[in-house]
Amino acid sequence: MTGRPPNPARPFGSSIVVAASGTDKGDVIYKDEARNVLAPQWSSRGDAIIFSVGDFQAFFNGMSSRFVKPGQRAEGGAQIAIINPDGSGFREITSGPENSAFPSMAPDGTRFVYRSFGPDGTNGLKIMNLETKAVTRLTSGYDNFPLWSPRGDLIMFSRLAAGSYEIWTVKPDGSGARQLTSTRGNDSHQGWSPDGEHIVFASSRMGFKDEAIYTDAPQPYGEIFVMRFDGTGVEQLTDNQWEEGTPAWKPASRPPTSVQRR
Repeated sequence: MTGRPPNPARPFGSSIVVAASGTDKGDVIYKDEARNVLAPQWSSRGDAIIFSVGDFQAFFNGMSSRFVKPGQRAEGGAQIAIINPDGSGFREITSGPENSAFPSMAPDGTRFVYRSFGPDGTNGLKIMNLETKAVTRLTSGYDNFPLWSPRGDLIMFSRLAAGSYEIWTVKPDGSGARQLTSTRGNDSHQGWSPDGEHIVFASSRMGFKDEAIYTDAPQPYGEIFVMRFDGTGVEQLTDNQWEEGTPAWKPASRPPTSVQRR
């Protein structure tokens, strides 16, 4: 989990905290007083945590300063880092002026996918091989929040196009890009089921409810939906005036053993 910076006037110094399930005690395993950390993810074996480190003003101070436009998202750059669960072995594994963030490990732990916003306006998803450090470009859209399927055969992400975010999938070799949602409002903050058969996500497609009276939020609060990996069988799970977001599935005791789709 990520701890928020203690001083709103200086939004730096967020941290990564590891806590045992069922307890109220957490241990800070990484903190950088001059930068922030964002989107930590466990490796499939649980032996490492991969995350991004940078200023991330749009996330940590966005409502207090400005809403950045797509061409401004480099924000001085950010890097992908990795650390052991006990806080040892920290190292940055990307470099350069791009804002690299939201990494997600492949199930076999050999590669990870991440989003990259370049200072020249070049955007998209990239994949890095952890052993060779070779980087390949996966997409070239305004894409974010990539997540590798537990089966290893698909990468899910959210793409901004025509004024709203929609959920897509693509194969790790860059082929088979497929748009799964197409509604009024944003669909994003998605998560895989442990078997890779379903996707849970937040959507603003239901429009404003009571929050329109008492908030200056720029979009309707989200509700939680679930669908199959191919975008079929969409079901709404929540319906209220509160913001529902960033859903996640409880991990399975054993990962899926086959990439064959039913």
